[in-house]
Amino acid sequence: MPVTIFRSDPRAKAAVPSSVIGKTPLLGSEIQPWNEAEILKICRSSTLRHGYSRWLSLAKRGKTPLLKDLFGSEEEARLDEAMLLLQNGSDFLYVYQGHLSVQKYGKCFRGVSLSTINGNMTNSWLNIYNSTLRDMRPKYVQFRADFSPKHVRWERIILPVVSDGEEPVKFVMTYSEPLDDKLDVLSATFDRSPIGMIAAARAVGENRSLDEAEILLINARARSILNLSESGLAVRTVADLRSWIKDVVGWEQVSKPNNDPGRATLQFRSANDERKISVIVEPYEYFVVYHFLEM
Repeated sequence: MPVTIFRSDPRAKAAVPSSVIGKTPLLGSEIQPWNEAEILKICRSSTLRHGYSRWLSLAKRGKTPLLKDLFGSEEEARLDEAMLLLQNGSDFLYVYQGHLSVQKYGKCFRGVSLSTINGNMTNSWLNIYNSTLRDMRPKYVQFRADFSPKHVRWERIILPVVSDGEEPVKFVMTYSEPLDDKLDVLSATFDRSPIGMIAAARAVGENRSLDEAEILLINARARSILNLSESGLAVRTVADLRSWIKDVVGWEQVSKPNNDPGRATLQFRSANDERKISVIVEPYEYFVVYHFLEM
């Protein structure tokens, strides 16, 4: 197989004590939130924008919309994309997930408690959902996830709703859409390329370094040039790639970066066989692609 596709395999514990829910910051998380004033400026999906606009139209006189209104029959088509979570103490239970959401995620979460899901973002979702129900105001986030083999970066609108009655039960309804469908395109490009190519997904959030970018694709030519096995397990991030080039394959950088508009070019020499290798680094919106050319 000419292309290796990597997804992260988080080992972080999911559950977090209820005493710290809402106090633990999102530091290190792959979730990036925006406030209400920015939602319609940042959000791209028409489904998410519609959900948010409908919530605003139902939120009359400062009251939170009722579940029966936001989950009404006129919304049935869009509910195929939705998930509904019931607040249970400081945890959340998935009580509904539309079939299109199941298809996109590649997983069905119905009947599952959020805290039981193993993943590096579970604690952050617990925090942000509890925060949403404390404020009773919608939130918009972008995030990276490891549940889909086709999509890297997603956007989500989080809408607080309540049941009818004197002591209303609280829910969050979410709509999520992928922000990219580029992995298929990248895979096809890599399949046909005689040039060594590696693609990495940028880390989400401000002040995240390029070293944290996760390696997604490595084609056969790049594996050959870098002496990488097909599994590629030794190279998971850009930081790993830098270390591999320096410490394993023994390349020496012989020039300072030649910074062309939108890309950088680095020159290396192999200490083992005196080969010269040019590495071109091209940033895209959510990706960084490395091209390896033997001179």
